[in-house]
Amino acid sequence: MELEEKPKLKTRRQFLINLLMGGGLLASAALLVRHGIAFIFPKAEPPISRKLLIGRVGELKVGEAKEFQIGDRDLYFVNTADDYKVFSSICTHLGCKVRWEAHRNRFYCSCHQGVFGNDGKVLEGPPPRALDEFKVQVDNNLVYMWIEEKRRGML
Repeated sequence: MELEEKPKLKTRRQFLINLLMGGGLLASAALLVRHGIAFIFPKAEPPISRKLLIGRVGELKVGEAKEFQIGDRDLYFVNTADDYKVFSSICTHLGCKVRWEAHRNRFYCSCHQGVFGNDGKVLEGPPPRALDEFKVQVDNNLVYMWIEEKRRGML
């Protein structure tokens, strides 16, 4: 005679344990997927900019430029006929330092004879684009520039 096997009945306790464990595993998997996607496709955060005082209105005559440094950046403050401008002093060709030639009203890179106008645009030579320009604001006879702060890594 064969013993009849009784079907195993799930108790309420076993059902709740299975429900909670399954729910926990499902929630863990969903969080893993969500954080994995956020890691691969991070949100583009807007750049953080600072407003810095660089001079006074009338400090420079028209056609003059003044070299100054902020952090590790070498910059030129220029008074064009129209307005004030701030340019990077790094040539866009190979990263050499440009210098201001007041008698010719231009920037000149001696490494490869790159020439930029007082508006930062390329006039001659191999540079592929204009000098990097920073936003300038005049407020109450003071001249300010906006500069983006460098972001630091997590490590």
